[in-house]
Amino acid sequence: ELVNVDFDFFDLNPEVDFHATKNFLRQLFGDDAGSFDISGLANLVLAENSVGTTIKTDGKESDPFALLSVINLSDNLANSSIKKVTDYILKKTSKQLEFNLMLKKLFQSGKSTKDSSKQLKVGLIVSERMINMPVEVVPPMYKMLVEEMAKADDAHEKYEFDYFLIISKVYQLVNATIEDDDDKQKSKKKKPAAEEQVEMDYFHYEDMVLEQNSAYKGVYAYTEIKQETDSRRVFTEYGIDPKLSLMLLEKDKLAACVPLMEEQFPPF
Repeated sequence: ELVNVDFDFFDLNPEVDFHATKNFLRQLFGDDAGSFDISGLANLVLAENSVGTTIKTDGKESDPFALLSVINLSDNLANSSIKKVTDYILKKTSKQLEFNLMLKKLFQSGKSTKDSSKQLKVGLIVSERMINMPVEVVPPMYKMLVEEMAKADDAHEKYEFDYFLIISKVYQLVNATIEDDDDKQKSKKKKPAAEEQVEMDYFHYEDMVLEQNSAYKGVYAYTEIKQETDSRRVFTEYGIDPKLSLMLLEKDKLAACVPLMEEQFPPF
């Protein structure tokens, strides 16, 4: 049965959206969410005069089904909730020398360019939605975010970023380690472990566009494993193994992604 739903776009509302924002952040950080100050991050997302959009179906006072915003990392490096995030990201990227060195430059206080008058500024994109939300709602959200950052009264001070860091999630489909009755009947036909196929896919399909335009990117295992892959099986013989995804985009590249998203994921 087809159900028609009207999606309405709203500004961030700290009086209504706090708990939903916390839930989105927990979902975004996956198995490692317990390592972060989720309430502190939610407060930064919903800070006064912040930019961003929520999607709701039952008016301004209802809970959002999707959220897109940006946190000014450069202005909040001393904030304890941001420090946990930056330390975590530096640890995850430690084996990618160029990516890690670039992040260290962006995460250091003070001047980070040869021009002593300028510090490179980086914004943390926070993008999450309920799992059944269509990707077609995302391009207008990014378009509005880019426009809001450019038009904000304090755009020069808060939103004139050189780079955008995006935290996201991907997953692998992996063969089950626990066989059920049907699996046992098929076990003789299965390939040896060395030949098992591993497939990577996206929770957020817009990440395909963002990755193609990123200066640096990487996929990493979570530090904490809350569920075995078998417990995430979705009506198939495969388990789901989620991974952390990090992307760093230059300012102009993020803006260039908007029309590409609109072309690849046009509205209904």
